[in-house]
Amino acid sequence: MVKIYHQAGHNTVWNVKSFKEDGVGDGIIFSPVHEECSKIESKDLKIRTSSYFDPQFYLPSSGKNKFKSYDFFPNTISKSGFKTVDFTSIAMDAARACVSFQVRNNFSGIIIPARFFEQMERNYIEKQDEHYVVPFLRAIEESDEISENKPIWLTLPLTSHMVMSDSYRKELLNWVTSYSQINGVYLFCQFERNTKQITDSLFIINYMEMIKILQDADLDIIVGYCNTEAFLYSALPNIGITIGTFENTRMFSLDKFVVTDEERRGPKARIYLPGLLNWVELDVAKMIRNRVPAIWDKIYKATDYSEEALDSPKTPTFNSPGLYYHYFKIFSKQISQISTFSSIRERCDFIEKQIKVAIENYEALRARRTVFDTHGGPDHLSPWLNAINEISISHR
Repeated sequence: MVKIYHQAGHNTVWNVKSFKEDGVGDGIIFSPVHEECSKIESKDLKIRTSSYFDPQFYLPSSGKNKFKSYDFFPNTISKSGFKTVDFTSIAMDAARACVSFQVRNNFSGIIIPARFFEQMERNYIEKQDEHYVVPFLRAIEESDEISENKPIWLTLPLTSHMVMSDSYRKELLNWVTSYSQINGVYLFCQFERNTKQITDSLFIINYMEMIKILQDADLDIIVGYCNTEAFLYSALPNIGITIGTFENTRMFSLDKFVVTDEERRGPKARIYLPGLLNWVELDVAKMIRNRVPAIWDKIYKATDYSEEALDSPKTPTFNSPGLYYHYFKIFSKQISQISTFSSIRERCDFIEKQIKVAIENYEALRARRTVFDTHGGPDHLSPWLNAINEISISHR
């Protein structure tokens, strides 16, 4: 079974609506950088008991306003601002307060936070242990509020360089699996690239093999900040993946934790087309629908949300919720199809077929002189095919 969690972002109300009204997903991973403490605490109990709270200590010195409402956030609890050298003395206080917050709000489990390091930090393990893992495990052990069946999750923030280094990857795996108290790992990876889709098959293979090793150690897994490559991760059994709205919930970056006055230009609206396994500019999608309806029928699955966006005389902007509601419904159905297969081999075979169909659909569109921008084209599909074939072969 594949579990699907909403990676909450700027408009968490969209995730809540999709979860409550459309029945999409198994829960929500709440984001304190986007929502004040009181708003998260006021969420329906049924939502909180199915969901998780990510403390987001990734940039502990972050001065983002909403973090100030959380008394346990490192830059908040450090009265004069976060400094690594001083945090050791108050790490236990932060851990106790953060654990208490997660327990009294009845979240599905307790997430132990971690700091994000952009470089291959030599003392990565020691720093995570000193400031986060050890204090949190101690706070959990001390607490009399926690029921025995409340799972404990370790956050594992990675970069692609860490994943691609055999020695570094092995060290991290040995570290994570050394804690008998940990029930699951909430991991994600920053993969810097010029394209919205991941086109590096070797990275995907190494990342998925890393996840499988953690699973083989009887650890549950949630892969955070997933884009549509979650389609590939779903080949692994009993995995959790995430779906998000804006790109900063589908690709991890420290940028959203940094205070800046810089205004960014919003991207063009895109629609997810399952028959292409990709997001395509809405204007291009409309052109395909009008010009080659036979191919359109192969690549598009309708929802009320998508029909409204496509029929609107005014092109929706990237921050129109309907296109994301459409994505949630359609992509979750694709993932559910994968869940019907029990073995990795069967799942890989199904995924392989879907990728090949997407390649054929792109070729048919190219034959009709349809031109896509850098991000809407098929460049990710061949690397995905190579990756899923390698995963399939290694698990036969």
